[in-house]
Amino acid sequence: MAAGRGLRYARWAKRFLTFADLPEEPRYRRSYTLYDRDELAGLLSPDLAGHVDAVLAEHAEIYNDNALGDEVNRMCLADTRLFLPGLNLAYTDRASMAASVEVRTPFVDPVVARAAFSFDGPSKIHHRRGKVALKQAAESWLPHEIVHRPKASFSAPLRAWVRNDLRDVIQDVLVGGELAGSGMIRRDALLGLIADDQAGREDRSKQLWQLLTLELWHRHARSLGVAS
Repeated sequence: MAAGRGLRYARWAKRFLTFADLPEEPRYRRSYTLYDRDELAGLLSPDLAGHVDAVLAEHAEIYNDNALGDEVNRMCLADTRLFLPGLNLAYTDRASMAASVEVRTPFVDPVVARAAFSFDGPSKIHHRRGKVALKQAAESWLPHEIVHRPKASFSAPLRAWVRNDLRDVIQDVLVGGELAGSGMIRRDALLGLIADDQAGREDRSKQLWQLLTLELWHRHARSLGVAS
């Protein structure tokens, strides 16, 4: 267990050093994205390079389109505008409806959101402790061990899947797939990701999982007549 945490910390530290010295907006973007600009452009068809630049420009516009006074709140607002509607709320809605469960999200109430952004950055993150103000408020109602328990992960074992269970699937479905065959994804760059991952030089499991799901989505969309 301790060795596993050590490897995670080492991987995160290595990745952190790749963006720590960047300016604020690209630093925030690179903290959660899987590719820098050149890596993504090198993976895709040259015809799509302009689209990569357009996406990055749109991200920068969304991040900087505010008058907030500190970096933490600017990152929180970007999360609210990008992750919340496109990922967190969408996944919650789909998962709950699939189980016929009605979900309420009180933290996105406008009154709560305005209150949250009235706190400055150090009131939210202090000495590597996150959600400081929220935890202080919760202590009035919840036991200490509940308020301060470690965050539980919902992540899937992608690394094990990609290197073991899905190894042949990646070769057959992704490398031999429609996206690589059409040139939308450059097969040589894809093979480089796979080689890095299998040799242990870099952890590319998230990229390969993402590309595999994109391949399967493309095939499904084409079968429905919504993709060419």
